[in-house]
Amino acid sequence: MYRNQHCKSLDMDYENIALNIDEIRENFPVTKNLIYLDHAAVAPFHNGSKIALEEYTEHFLNQGIRNYDYWYEKTEQIRESFAKFIKADKTEIAFIKSTSAGLSMLANGIHFQEGENVIIPDIEFPSNIYPWLNLQRKGVNVKFLNCEQGILDLNKLESLIDEKTRVVSISWVQFTNGYRVDLSKVSEICRNKSNQYGKKIYFCVDAIQGLGALDLDISQIDIDFLAADGHKWFLAAEGSGFLYCNKSILDDIHPATVGWKSVINPLDFTNINFDLEKSAKKFEEGSMNLAGILTLGASLELFNKYCINNIEKRILNLSKYACKLLKEKNIELVTQNNDFCRSGIVSFKTKNINADYEKLLKLNIQFSKRGEFLRISPHFYNIEQEIEYFVDNL
Repeated sequence: MYRNQHCKSLDMDYENIALNIDEIRENFPVTKNLIYLDHAAVAPFHNGSKIALEEYTEHFLNQGIRNYDYWYEKTEQIRESFAKFIKADKTEIAFIKSTSAGLSMLANGIHFQEGENVIIPDIEFPSNIYPWLNLQRKGVNVKFLNCEQGILDLNKLESLIDEKTRVVSISWVQFTNGYRVDLSKVSEICRNKSNQYGKKIYFCVDAIQGLGALDLDISQIDIDFLAADGHKWFLAAEGSGFLYCNKSILDDIHPATVGWKSVINPLDFTNINFDLEKSAKKFEEGSMNLAGILTLGASLELFNKYCINNIEKRILNLSKYACKLLKEKNIELVTQNNDFCRSGIVSFKTKNINADYEKLLKLNIQFSKRGEFLRISPHFYNIEQEIEYFVDNL
């Protein structure tokens, strides 16, 4: 495994981000054991998450439910912190167990008319496919946008939308090749088509491959619904995620599942009054994954400390550097090597994918094999030397 070599490429063609990488890496114990390049799959914890979980387990080990108000306030602080992180209102944020659960809430919460349709790219991860296919039993059609070479053609998207379209649901970053979609342009298309047909066309975003890696100012983009789990780039626990529902459509979306927490006065157990929450909290039907939510809060503290803009630049620089090294070695890139659509994901093909995959795993490098290509996804704590070691051993 690589250990403390000097970087071979001192003439790198990207700016040096002012982050103390040594300090940052101390917060990620995984760096002492592995070269971890798999954040598009499941990310390792950082020390902040460990501390948050230890506080939680210590309390419930010794105190149980006593002083539960403290944990409720913690949850609300994290909700507010995440809202600020994406420039949203805290009333638009709900905690969810997975991206699939979040997208299913929208899919089953819209009142569809038979014959209406949903448009999704044909390269989506199943989380953004099955919730929509599940509506076919209700007479809803699913139209797949053909993406040649993994590229989302906005002109094709615009022509595919018709008077029967109700939802356009797209991943911010594609899990296969890392293609980053221009959300503002998709939003503009949906808005223009809504005006053309005189009906609301909802714009839904699967953000799991972007949140924590890329900056998102949702106040500048007209997104109706967004969902993401926290276990990838957000560096949190599996089963803990966020849902954003634009307050302008909150009344449009009826929660498909409800429970004791869906109503305005959830702690008034003996007086039954089915008066749904007026915020996104109505989607939180019952007890939540408090431990997982605490890891989301720990990651928010980390991102705010180093600034998501710096983190994004660092990640994009690393992915750009990886593309450069792979290209120099005449390895076929699946990822589009263009700044406007770059993300933290780099996918490529080698002559013997299975052999390379097994070999590099044995060298204590964690990365992914997806179908007929290999994929790396470095985070901001990774270093250039790790990328070099990876490419050298292909």
